[in-house]
Amino acid sequence: MTIVISPGAASALAATGTENNPLINWRNRTDGATFTTPTGTEIESADFLETSTTYDKWVVEYSGSGLARAQIVLASDSRVIDTVCIAAHTISDEGASIAIDTSIDSGSSWQDCGAGTVTPTDNKAICFLFNEAPTTDYWRIRLLGGTVAAEVSIGVAFFGRSLQVSQRIYQGYTPPITPTRVDLQSDVSAGANLLGASVVRKGSNAVANLTHLKPSFIRATGSNDWFPFQSYFNNGGGAFWMWRPTKYGDAFYGWRDGDPIIPTNSGPKDFMSASIAMRLFDDS
Repeated sequence: MTIVISPGAASALAATGTENNPLINWRNRTDGATFTTPTGTEIESADFLETSTTYDKWVVEYSGSGLARAQIVLASDSRVIDTVCIAAHTISDEGASIAIDTSIDSGSSWQDCGAGTVTPTDNKAICFLFNEAPTTDYWRIRLLGGTVAAEVSIGVAFFGRSLQVSQRIYQGYTPPITPTRVDLQSDVSAGANLLGASVVRKGSNAVANLTHLKPSFIRATGSNDWFPFQSYFNNGGGAFWMWRPTKYGDAFYGWRDGDPIIPTNSGPKDFMSASIAMRLFDDS
């Protein structure tokens, strides 16, 4: 799991003292977008990047120069993007790197989003945080340093804005450092000796208890605010969760697990609280 932050975005978070407030990337702006594979040999369509499922994946073979690219042309250039997250990928298998690019001239030239290139050490979620990009509808996922003709895949890609929770989490949250849903089948001899064990990892669970939230935050109805997020998540939509984005690289793709989000007037005064119970895709 990796979170990479552009210098400008890091400075903006530090200036407001919110560098460790949780971030939720939930409103994917790729609806109606066009997905193509301009570099590499496409095995499974780049359209799968839009499905929000971890099962259906864009699969591509690296080119002769060890590159693979997916191009995304949004349906509108008025969509504000400051966060790109991916999940269910195999980038680290070949020791490859990933960057997010944007173009303001319809793909004639490309610039890095500002967060730079990262070489992941595992196949957990990766999130790029950067300042709002220039008005453009051309975006690109750029993979480099892969083994020629080797396959690489990405299941989920969200391009959007992060919802920043108004209060950070100070205690009581259990980060899934390793998968928390693990089935273990042990083989034991008649003499009670361990002969071996097989493990089936099934991801992780997490519960984020958010407190001291102002009613104005909970009831905000803007397109990327809490109210529409709560409805989306309660109805089973997936989202990327970053609980302390500048301190830890904990980024997970998850969806509702158990009870829906139900804000409570917990006090003191008119402060509210809410719990987010999540099933997390955790491919360690």
